[in-house]
Amino acid sequence: MEGPLAETTIEVEPTAVHRFRKGRTAGIVGMLTALVAVVGYLREATLAARFGISATMDAYFAAIFIPNIVYLILIAGTLSPVFIPILMQENPDENPKKASLTFSVITTFALMVLSFIVLLGVLGARLWLPHLFPGFSQPTTEAALRLVYIVFPALPFLGLAGILTALLNGFHRFWLASFAPALASATVIAAAIFYRGSNAIYVVGIATAAGFVAQSIVLLPAMTALGIRYRPVVNFRHPAISKLLRLGIPLFLYLAVANAAMLLERNLASRISPGAVSVLTYAFRLFTVPANFLAAPLAIVAYPGFVREAARDLRGQLGKQTSSLFRVVIFIFLPATVWTVLNAAPVTSLLYQHGKFSAADSGITAQVLAIYSFGILPNAIAIVLLRCFFAIEDTLTPLLTELVNLVCFVGTAIFLSRHFGLQGLVVARTLTFFLVMTVLASILARRRLLDLNADFIWFFVRTAGATLIMGIVSWLGLHLLQSTFDYGNILIRLGVICLLLAVAAGVFLMTAGLFKLGETKQIVHTVLELMPGLKNRGRP
Repeated sequence: MEGPLAETTIEVEPTAVHRFRKGRTAGIVGMLTALVAVVGYLREATLAARFGISATMDAYFAAIFIPNIVYLILIAGTLSPVFIPILMQENPDENPKKASLTFSVITTFALMVLSFIVLLGVLGARLWLPHLFPGFSQPTTEAALRLVYIVFPALPFLGLAGILTALLNGFHRFWLASFAPALASATVIAAAIFYRGSNAIYVVGIATAAGFVAQSIVLLPAMTALGIRYRPVVNFRHPAISKLLRLGIPLFLYLAVANAAMLLERNLASRISPGAVSVLTYAFRLFTVPANFLAAPLAIVAYPGFVREAARDLRGQLGKQTSSLFRVVIFIFLPATVWTVLNAAPVTSLLYQHGKFSAADSGITAQVLAIYSFGILPNAIAIVLLRCFFAIEDTLTPLLTELVNLVCFVGTAIFLSRHFGLQGLVVARTLTFFLVMTVLASILARRRLLDLNADFIWFFVRTAGATLIMGIVSWLGLHLLQSTFDYGNILIRLGVICLLLAVAAGVFLMTAGLFKLGETKQIVHTVLELMPGLKNRGRP
């Protein structure tokens, strides 16, 4: 399944109060996202302990792969970024009826499209599934097909949840929208824990579908509270539909091309060995931890501001906000990358090595995670820089970037997977993150929406120096505590990981402070804002 501290607006807000409100909002969203992600990782850990790395889990991950891809491309990736500016242009606070009509037209259109996809997906499952996962055995393919018939019909409910989430985020109502996905994970966890029969994986599939339904239902009251009312209105000539298609089609094509790499990756993995798809899914889930905890909240909070600045004369302060956000992302994700690469093995062991998930399973998953983790920083940068392109309504540039990226990935993935197996395939995927980041950053810099000047280079050198010192301390700490981790129970192992993470964060922030990196104070101040009784101490 393929999402901090918003300094992006700190330098352009007129008062310290506004600066801290922005930082605190991003921090709160980050905390809620972290809570939801923790539940999500508990779901993965529960599934790993229950089924391990097996053909059964290959079948489950295959069945939910296409619904998740469709959601990510059509709803989270295409509709949400375009939907927010379209709805905001209707002045929903002043004219709720007009905004409700626009919301209804777009939502009905989206649900009709998703329903049509469900119909095609279910009827054609016996055709597309074997082509997508050609390495599956016949029993695995049959199990995946049955799971497709269970999960796929719930896709419109997942889409509705995404639409409502975009609506609430557009009104800066982040709380419930950030928390709702935890319901879907909780249903899967309950099914995996409490059902012990031979058909357990199908019960998990039913729970997955039920979770999609629950996730959408819980958001409906929040929509009503905004004054937005939904009616099933079919009007393909509404101006919002034409604008949605005009802006969304290039974005859709971009996301389709971007996710084609993931399709090819899973396709090639299914040919390598039974369980390879499961290994990739487990490792990629951990790879997305930093993005889900930090990059996604940054993008969510920053995007409305990007849209406002892009609409002003000469694009207002958009370049300044983008550059500020770019520096924050590097400051946060460079050390996160190094720490995750160094600690991939203990993290994987802690989260997954239980029940049927053996030490050998943990070892191969940790290797894959370590390779993926080199892409943490470029992936995070791409996530936030894309918001700048979306804000200026440029979806063609990301599309062309991903086309070049896909061509490069096809060649490298086929070659490396043939010669180096699963690890070679993951290396090829990781290289794609660097290519996309480089192209997007270069184009924004050429358009003067991203400052890559001498001051930035000096900032990067100091951040890299602080990261290097942090990495050395983290490596030494892991070796000193390795025996304690290896022979400890789950609580001791969790304590070791938390200690290593806390020490690494402390060393990095102290070193960054000594190097006079201003981002250090911004982070400390925002953290203090989130702690009751301490928020006033962080203010200058």
